[in-house]
Amino acid sequence: MDNKQKHKHYNIISNICFILREMTRHYKSTPILLPVSVIAYVAQYSIMVAIPSCAVYIFENKLTARDFIIKMGGIILLYMLSRIIWLSSQNYYLNSATMVRCYYFITKLIEKSLSTDYCNRENNSCHKLNGLANAATSSNNNGIERILIELPLLARNFAGLLLFGGAIIMADYKILLVLLVMLAFNISGNKYAHKYLEKHREEDSEIHRKANLLRSKTSDVVCGKDIRMYRMEILFSNILEFYTSSGKKWQKGLEKRFFLPVASDTVFTAIRDGLAYFILIDKALHGNITLSGFTLMLGVISNFSTWMFGFTDSIMHITEASKQVSDYRTVIDMQDTFRHGTGIKVTDSMLKQPPVIEFQDVSFRYNSGSKYILSHINLKIKPGEKIALVGGNGSGKTTLVKLLCGFYHPSGGRILVNGTDIEDYDIDEYFKLAGVVFQDLEPLPFRIVNIVSGQEKEHTDLKRLWDALSRAGLADKIKSLPDKEDTYISNIFDENGLHLSGGETQKLMLATCIYKNAPLMILDEPTAALDPIAENALYKEYNNITTNKTSIFISHRLASTRFCDRILFLENGQIAEEGSHTELLKQNGRYASIYKIQSHYYEEGAEKGLHGMEEAYGQCK
Repeated sequence: MDNKQKHKHYNIISNICFILREMTRHYKSTPILLPVSVIAYVAQYSIMVAIPSCAVYIFENKLTARDFIIKMGGIILLYMLSRIIWLSSQNYYLNSATMVRCYYFITKLIEKSLSTDYCNRENNSCHKLNGLANAATSSNNNGIERILIELPLLARNFAGLLLFGGAIIMADYKILLVLLVMLAFNISGNKYAHKYLEKHREEDSEIHRKANLLRSKTSDVVCGKDIRMYRMEILFSNILEFYTSSGKKWQKGLEKRFFLPVASDTVFTAIRDGLAYFILIDKALHGNITLSGFTLMLGVISNFSTWMFGFTDSIMHITEASKQVSDYRTVIDMQDTFRHGTGIKVTDSMLKQPPVIEFQDVSFRYNSGSKYILSHINLKIKPGEKIALVGGNGSGKTTLVKLLCGFYHPSGGRILVNGTDIEDYDIDEYFKLAGVVFQDLEPLPFRIVNIVSGQEKEHTDLKRLWDALSRAGLADKIKSLPDKEDTYISNIFDENGLHLSGGETQKLMLATCIYKNAPLMILDEPTAALDPIAENALYKEYNNITTNKTSIFISHRLASTRFCDRILFLENGQIAEEGSHTELLKQNGRYASIYKIQSHYYEEGAEKGLHGMEEAYGQCK
């Protein structure tokens, strides 16, 4: 099965329209603020350039002090007024841009991550794409907000080019030609640098993603124990230094390429200034331009370059940011392959009856070039039947469960639940049918009541909550806490949050499964972190928990599967042996062989038992 999403491409205009559409939807004043801020900025900048020329004009024409105060005061007043309008509209616009990025675009990406098919989240190509998409909303210097910031800059630089360019043509077109050549070299140099940037963009994103992940692990409480116990701080530092050095190397390569446009700008600036002074001084000497006009044109020519470079910089920044926005939109538009909102609904009667499950010639692999994890599985599970899946690591037990949960599509064959292919269900409805305790346990840092019920407290049935905690063996622990079910797990949101042991975490997740009360219950290694007494108590409760339910139990401990109606021994992605515990022992096959080795672990001394467990797991693998 190939889950790799095609990287969609959107053009710059499309991306700008996409962002402005959402910006306008949340801040309706955007269509007014943008042009107002541009016009006000160009006006105040033009007045600022004209102020020295006006002062020279007053001196040149020997006007009175009163005239000086009136004229200069009026100009300065216009400058102040235009600047106030620009600052007010610009600040409101920029604040709106930040708000819409944080409260819409980031939220939209989070919602997509939470709701999209699981197969769109787990594979490596989607990890990379999500890393690129996150970059588009990570700061005001990237992606979405960068485009919003650059749009008024682009507009006002373009307006300035038209206004000042027209004035330069009136003075002498040769100066404009030099400036245009200067612009051409600047664009070529920047294009060369940005080509390198684009070529290595994904590589840079991966460097930052991995470096940030390492940084987060240094402050992770769970990782902190291993880091200190096994003195891994030097290893961590070396790996982090590797990614930091890789980032520096990439940055230096980028700086070298951006040196070319800087160098060309320096050379052409000297040519521009020399030519401008020569032409303007010649005009002044021949009486073709006044002293105030000379002063004005010097300001116009020198500031034209500012508009010009600002214009090209804005284009480059928008071009680069647009690529990040394309990544963002690719993730947002990522197609789900299961049915959402359509398909067969789960009825109340289906939730009250244990389902019948059938695997018809099911095979699975993660992509077309990889090896099959499951191969031609044919299996029928009766309503209310208790099934145990056993086998070594990599035998396909957890993958089979993920397929049954609707996280992946089979690469071949189909899975029927109550006679219906799970691909025909509305997947959001289908999830109601199953309660699962997964092997990789990591509870969310929420309140216990939220974790168990999956809802806010006001929507939680507290009697049902405490019954689930009691049946999972965790009620006494929670009742002893000051905040009881309102206690936070971990200290992320509450400094007094609770840190559970591995066994307690398993009990908490089991309580979540019990509370859901789904007709299909799946437990993946539910006793791995429990002590023998707690494990035995859970097995006794397991029969009660799974009454009137179809259940699947995954375990490495073969002795723990004896209460199941049927045991499936998986090996190399296939069902190698099948039957009850007694039947499989009579077959004297792989199951019986490994069971005998494991049973020695419980019956004989610790030293011999440990050797037996190692041998058993070696045979499982």
